[in-house]
Amino acid sequence: MSPLFTPPSPRARRLAAVVSTLGHPLLTVGLFVGFWAFRQLAAPAAAWVTGAVAGGVLLPVAAWSYYQVRRGRYTNFDVSRREQRGTLYPLVLGLLGLATAGVWLHPAAAGWRAGMAVAGGLVLLCYGLNRRLKVSLHAALSFYLAGCLALAAGTGWGLLAAGLAGVIAASRVVLGRHTGPEVLVGSAAGLLAAAVLLSLR
Repeated sequence: MSPLFTPPSPRARRLAAVVSTLGHPLLTVGLFVGFWAFRQLAAPAAAWVTGAVAGGVLLPVAAWSYYQVRRGRYTNFDVSRREQRGTLYPLVLGLLGLATAGVWLHPAAAGWRAGMAVAGGLVLLCYGLNRRLKVSLHAALSFYLAGCLALAAGTGWGLLAAGLAGVIAASRVVLGRHTGPEVLVGSAAGLLAAAVLLSLR
């Protein structure tokens, strides 16, 4: 081992585990969508958007991942092995496509259409990159949400969220779930998606 590399201490790993868990995409996406939908939309439309994302995507993906871990097909809930993600991405894309179509049908939720469509493009990009590199979805979606927050609440909140996204990305490296390049590519993909969303507004 290189003398320049110091393995993270047990305390650092415990802290990273907490950050990584709180920064899991299934949690951060759900919290973001629920909070901003009810802040920006009337209650019926907000419930429609939140239900489409949480009930149509997040909860089924969580149940699927848990089931695959119990069956021994996934190493862990994060699906940390690149080859195992080959069955996860198509599921996420299919569910996200259905949820996006559902939001598209609700006129009052028109402002959310582009964001969900771009999120689908981000997941598709990560799926393509997964053939060669296990992109960090924690990093990709955290930075994308930071961009969404900047659009919704202003640059200051977006920069704060981007800082938190950086901490989440770093936690993945500390835990050994991702390498530096995997986190950097995920972060760049999330920022690219945010830039695309900005260009559509």
